[in-house]
Amino acid sequence: MELGSWELTEEFVHDYLSAVGDGLPVYDRHGLVPPVALAARALGSLLEQLDLPPGAIHSLQEVSALAPVAVGQVVTAKASVGEPKRRGGLEFITAAVCLNDKAGNDILSSKSTVLVVDSSMINSSPKTHPADEASRDSTKNQDQADPAGAVNTSVAGSMPVVARTITQDQLNAYAQVSGDLNPLHLDAQFAATTQFGGIIAHGMLTLAFISEMMAGEFGKPWLESGSFRVRFKGAAYLGDSVETSGRVEKEENKPDGNHLTCAVGVSNRNGQALVSGTATVLKK
Repeated sequence: MELGSWELTEEFVHDYLSAVGDGLPVYDRHGLVPPVALAARALGSLLEQLDLPPGAIHSLQEVSALAPVAVGQVVTAKASVGEPKRRGGLEFITAAVCLNDKAGNDILSSKSTVLVVDSSMINSSPKTHPADEASRDSTKNQDQADPAGAVNTSVAGSMPVVARTITQDQLNAYAQVSGDLNPLHLDAQFAATTQFGGIIAHGMLTLAFISEMMAGEFGKPWLESGSFRVRFKGAAYLGDSVETSGRVEKEENKPDGNHLTCAVGVSNRNGQALVSGTATVLKK
């Protein structure tokens, strides 16, 4: 599936960083685009072409930066969409996206799982996230494997927290820059009819907070080689205060540099985990 091409203008990068509230100077300093911004833009294009029913829910997300991407580059995105799978009242669709530069080189890979919820689930308990159970099953085997092989336990401390309060203005701005116009994030009347009972934040917006934390901690290496794999466990509602958490858990020295694996997440003011997973970065 062709998702199209677009130029990563200064305006796009500025609008994206403004929408997610990321004011770090690292992007301007190196003239690089945050990888999660590319993944968000590609996902918005994908959702538009899939034409899913209103209220589809983001369940799993993987993003891997394969090369640094400079502001002003033109990128092309393609997607491969798997056959829908059903489990109970859930239908989940997984799509793999690849972004290329003008020369055809791979610069970013992304994989998204989106859940379409059966209408019968609307009567389930409020403020639940039906994606949680499905994503837990989908990642169980992956979590049992250690793709890094033999590693050393790191003694690094926790990373600085990125804290945000979810507002409608932010969701509106993020929807416009990402192209994800799901009414679950924008239409209070519609959102009230869902199992959430109200508007919730885009999953990729909460991942932007994790990316900001990683960029603040690791700088340019995160923009050049960062990757993460996360699942969405809960929803961030309008007015919710959320904050990130991150800690280097493993490091492995290889010929190309030091590979760091971090536990990352987002939680709300009650300590409920909304996003959990791992992020990796290569420090040369």
